[in-house]
Amino acid sequence: MSDHALPNLLLNNFSGDYLLRLPADFYKSAKLYLSIAEIKKIQKAYSVAYYAHENQKRRDGSNYITHPVAVAKILLNLKMDSDSICSALMHDVLEDCDVTKNDLKTLFGPSVADIVDGVSKLGKLDITSRNERDANNLQKMMLAMSKDVRVVLVKICDRLHNMRTIEHLPRYKQIQKSKETIELYGPLAIRIGMQDIRAELEDLAFRCIHPLRATMLESAINKSSGGRKKIVTKIRKELKKHLKSNGIERVGVKGREKNIYSIYRKIKSKHKPFSEILDVYGFRILVDSVDECYRALGIIHNYFSPIESRFKDYIAIPKSNGYQALHTSLLALNAFPIEVQIQTRNMYSIASFGIAAHWQYKTKEDDISSGLRATKWLTGLVDLQKKTNNPSEFAQSIKTDLDSNEVFLFSPKGEIYALRKGSTPIDFAYEVHTDLGDNIIGCKVNRNEVPLNIELETGQTVEIIASKKNSELDPSWLNYVVTSKARSAIRARLRKQKISDARKAGKVMLETELKRGGSSLSEYRGSSLKKILDSIGVTSLNKLLTDLGLGKRTGSIIAERFYSGLQIREGIKEVNPVLILDNKIESVTVRFAKCCLPVYEDAVVAHSDTERGMVIHHKRCKQVKPFIKKDPRYMPAIWGENKKDHLYKARIDVNTEDRVGVLSDLGSIFARSAINIGSVNTKTIDKKFAGFEIEIEVKDRKELRNIMQKVRSMKLTTSCKRNINEN
Repeated sequence: MSDHALPNLLLNNFSGDYLLRLPADFYKSAKLYLSIAEIKKIQKAYSVAYYAHENQKRRDGSNYITHPVAVAKILLNLKMDSDSICSALMHDVLEDCDVTKNDLKTLFGPSVADIVDGVSKLGKLDITSRNERDANNLQKMMLAMSKDVRVVLVKICDRLHNMRTIEHLPRYKQIQKSKETIELYGPLAIRIGMQDIRAELEDLAFRCIHPLRATMLESAINKSSGGRKKIVTKIRKELKKHLKSNGIERVGVKGREKNIYSIYRKIKSKHKPFSEILDVYGFRILVDSVDECYRALGIIHNYFSPIESRFKDYIAIPKSNGYQALHTSLLALNAFPIEVQIQTRNMYSIASFGIAAHWQYKTKEDDISSGLRATKWLTGLVDLQKKTNNPSEFAQSIKTDLDSNEVFLFSPKGEIYALRKGSTPIDFAYEVHTDLGDNIIGCKVNRNEVPLNIELETGQTVEIIASKKNSELDPSWLNYVVTSKARSAIRARLRKQKISDARKAGKVMLETELKRGGSSLSEYRGSSLKKILDSIGVTSLNKLLTDLGLGKRTGSIIAERFYSGLQIREGIKEVNPVLILDNKIESVTVRFAKCCLPVYEDAVVAHSDTERGMVIHHKRCKQVKPFIKKDPRYMPAIWGENKKDHLYKARIDVNTEDRVGVLSDLGSIFARSAINIGSVNTKTIDKKFAGFEIEIEVKDRKELRNIMQKVRSMKLTTSCKRNINEN
């Protein structure tokens, strides 16, 4: 059959004469849980896909139809509904064939047509591009997902099969697809709770990007597996014996294998050797009920020694993707640290297959709430889109949300909220309700009043103090909120302000940020100011200040452009680090950047500036971090031995209760430690708390750490952090 004959068949509602028999193994899997009518619908979808791709081949030379069939088989194994299977079979027909969305709607109904259309849009997405068109595409795709989560289920399974057969692509495409898999599809899979598929996606991508590292890790795992198997078997039998003897008859105990990418990630992030990462043995205990989960926990704690501060209850406080389990760490056989997860069998199914475990054909009433938790993030995208009129801003919010750990917080009424790690009371207020965020004036954490910029921690009870009338919104909140919901709501409200008010707020915002780097707006005039404004893309300073006040731009990022005003070049090769010896580089005296104020023994970068000579920045300073590998004027640097007692300026931010004499108390701490204070800037955080930006002089990083510890030990201190201009 030729390609052009297919539309005629579609218009004729695909006559039964052209229906093809499903592959035997495919039919066998479908027959296990789908009705005859559903299987006939799938048979029609298979036939359409077969004829649509009839003259197409995959890169390995096989018929193209083998790919959509493989994707559909993955969904069959997840026991997804018939519309999902149909969509998987036809997920490429809009992209590659002479078939329209209306054709699919006529043959299969609006649900299948919308899923296939959503999957096609996701397939066109370039997540590495900042192009406005790609950002707009991501926005449309995410909104399609929020209406029907099956869009992302089909696409994740599509990506899984492509990763299983990635060796047939050119090498540069393999790297591109693998990075995209780790950055987008892995996080998307875990967001909807599909742990097993996420693990396989990440392992396949890791093996592709770093084949040698993957081989070495697998070899090390295999070498250690002999002795490990004996220990795992012995501990597993011990656990099972104690649980059964205490009345939990139907119990399953199995060892948990870590996927190689998670081992690699832990080695990198925790800076631990492979032996230490693998020395922690993992076990999963499966029981029938929630009551048995807690009984099992008590039993194993009775026979093995719990490791302090290593218990987490994700049954009482589930993760936002629906994951539930009890986590504990113990010492087994007197020496071996083990990690144990305790779940019901239903919880294990949800942890492995995510929202697929809840689909309509098999959802029980008591599972509905967990399924809703798994889709909450997706449905929240609609609200985010309403508040965001810039597709690029929306895209950045999505990528930020995907790449985040969570903290679990309580309202005074005991309601549980999952927020991104690093969230503040302002983020919490907006998560509860937009009106509460708009009117927040204070906050209590565990009944104690705290500053609005404090980072919240798991388990805290957060009470928001709100004004009865509309309170004034502080544009600086944008500098420390972390959730997309709070950021978009603040920006939406700022846009409604009067232009004159916005300009004033923007000026205060920019002046504050520039002051932190030892500069002021009055220093920028004439051609130098015009050059900076041109690089930002605005016609005048007033326009820039208005944009800042309306929340269209972020003060810290704009301040960075004012500091530097640099034109960046691409393609810089790595160079050997330069040596800083007695505050000189090759007899040239260096300056220490005012924006980040590095001290002796910090990780630093040297910047060759035509006007100021050699300037040393902290490596994490936001002014240099984007340019280190792009501009030859930025060079890695290391400290040599200091022969003289040099003093280095450092900046610390201290938040305290706003009491009479608190500044005097702070001053006495520095005086007793013989630390010179260069300057102190005071700011009021709210009615109860004050903030101090203190510039001091220290010999090295150790002396700085010691004095900060003393400041933290003050009774009235709520936080003390070093300010190195990294946010």
